[in-house]
Amino acid sequence: MLELILPKTGIYEGDVTLIEWLVAEGGEVAIGDPLFLMESEKIEMEIESDTDGWLHREAEAGLEAPIGTRIGAIAETPDERAALCGN
Repeated sequence: MLELILPKTGIYEGDVTLIEWLVAEGGEVAIGDPLFLMESEKIEMEIESDTDGWLHREAEAGLEAPIGTRIGAIAETPDERAALCGN
């Protein structure tokens, strides 16, 4: 399982905003697929998946939180998917 956090993308270290999820809960993703949009210092960024699997969202769009805050996970096996996503 890969933990999803609000990533640091530059020198800015303040709070960032999770603008929008681009994948539904339980949706299948591949490496490089866009997962969510976030905003840092008025700059909007698309964050991509680092692994193949199924998305489990733990935070709602609109969340403003520090860099490093866990917002979800990607289940990498069917067993992890069933445990995280209930499918």
